Amino acid sequence: MGEGGAAYSSAELLRVFWPFFSPYRWRIAGAALALLMVAGALLTMGRGLAYLVDEGLGRQDPELLNGAVIGTAVIAFVLAAGSYLRTTLVNQIGESVLADVRRAVFGHLMTLPPAWYESARTGDVLARITTDTAIVQTVMTSTLSMAARNVILLFGGLVMVVLSSAKMSLVVLVVVPLVVIPLIILGRRLRKASRIAQDRLADVAVQAEETVAAIRTVQAFGRQGMMASRFETAVDDSLEAALRRVRLRGWMSGIIIFLVFSGIAAILWIGGQDLIAGRISAGDLSSFVFYAFLVAASTGFLSELAGELQRAAGAAERIAQTLQTAADLSEPAAPLPLRRDCETACRFEAVDFSYPAGTSRPAVSAVDFEISRGERVALVGPSGAGKSTLFHLLLRFYDPGAGTVRLCGEDLRDLALGDIRQYIGLVPQEPALFSTSVRDNIGFGRPDASENEIIAAARQAEAHDFIAALENGYDTPVGEKGVRLSGGQRQRIAIARAILRDPGLLLLDEATSALDARSEAAVQAALERLMRDRTSIVIAHRLATVVRADRILLMDGGRITATGTHEQLINESALYRHLADLQFSTPQSGTQGAPLN
Repeated sequence: MGEGGAAYSSAELLRVFWPFFSPYRWRIAGAALALLMVAGALLTMGRGLAYLVDEGLGRQDPELLNGAVIGTAVIAFVLAAGSYLRTTLVNQIGESVLADVRRAVFGHLMTLPPAWYESARTGDVLARITTDTAIVQTVMTSTLSMAARNVILLFGGLVMVVLSSAKMSLVVLVVVPLVVIPLIILGRRLRKASRIAQDRLADVAVQAEETVAAIRTVQAFGRQGMMASRFETAVDDSLEAALRRVRLRGWMSGIIIFLVFSGIAAILWIGGQDLIAGRISAGDLSSFVFYAFLVAASTGFLSELAGELQRAAGAAERIAQTLQTAADLSEPAAPLPLRRDCETACRFEAVDFSYPAGTSRPAVSAVDFEISRGERVALVGPSGAGKSTLFHLLLRFYDPGAGTVRLCGEDLRDLALGDIRQYIGLVPQEPALFSTSVRDNIGFGRPDASENEIIAAARQAEAHDFIAALENGYDTPVGEKGVRLSGGQRQRIAIARAILRDPGLLLLDEATSALDARSEAAVQAALERLMRDRTSIVIAHRLATVVRADRILLMDGGRITATGTHEQLINESALYRHLADLQFSTPQSGTQGAPLN
């Protein structure tokens, strides 16, 4: 997601962003008319100046002078009204379009599978939603309309200069290419530099986000200085890229202004010669000088705006890359219905899978098993055996490289993703809570749930009592990632969320080893209620879980190496006995509170 991405041409960027502009085409048309009104008023001002000098002042006629002044005032009023309309409409369009772009980027990010996020960086993703869109917004709400106005003034002024004196055509033919050529050459380099500068700025956001998210770990290890040094390096790299962009902008601005004013000096010299020779009037010369400086000012302004436009183009490229990123998991054109009354809850058929960003060794290999409705199955094995991968495949975060994963008899690839994930409930090892209220976090499982249903789910999850004791009860904010709650409280909130969802298949990564005895007992009771009369697959950490399981799948090296009950595996599997001896001392002694893995 850095500067290595494909570059976009202006036409490609327009194709990506035009759908966001099309709903506001009538406002755009109004803004264009206001822009023409402003440019037309300014261009008319030069001829009004010539009339004022030649007729109002040259003939010393008070009535002509009054008419010229009134005409100038009318032009000024039209200029003011057009500027108001242009500014208002352009800003409304810019704010509306960028709000739509932000919604579209975030909505698209929600559709991308976990495989994409393995290589993406959180800070970089956030920078595209915030910093990049803000840059594009600034250009859209001010720079772009100013650029359009000055382009009209530039070419309109050139036309008026040429009409004032045919000799000017030769000077214009020389000056314009001299200005345009460096604008194109330096503009391309500036666009690339701007894009790199945005990538380096995103690196700063990444470093800051990662450090703040892990601040407790950073402080616990006393690594504040090291992280500050890393952040300083990222800032220095960002500054160097930004200065490179600034230098290019300076070169472009300086070269263009020198060429323009050199051309204007030549134009003024020719005009002065014509005035001395009597070939033009003082009014024509005044209007000529007005248009000449209008051309110079417009060109100088455009050289400044070019840097902003190229910077915006770099930011727009990064946004376009995100919007154009295709989801690896395709939805079926005609998804099959998912039946909740099937006898076979799920089935893995000779499944092989390797993570896209992983090593060459498959995460799971030749996995083949079936789970019946209402069955409770425990997954046991050493770290890295592939237990969590089975959860990821069931949720269709990934598609298997070989084999088939079935839910209620249907291939996951033939089912709608929404139906799959509505049928499955997940309680992860580290519950994900949002910085909203307790009520909202429980209701995340089913947003349309009533207050009574949320409270009932909390009671079943052994969470109601501690929630009621909070300062604001169910309206109490839990803090970022649930930081205001204890580990046991966070897990019970996650369990209440799963209970409220009422899933047909429950995936549970049991994690109670870090809890105190009282919290562990409450969580275990809540888990037991959650799994009762429900098809459940549990990554087991406790002896109590494997003892109560209908069946245990022992995994090692991505394969299922043994299947059976706790007693059967203790007698038949050396690996299971080894795990049991390591994880809970004297496994047959009934110490059911000890962790298995």
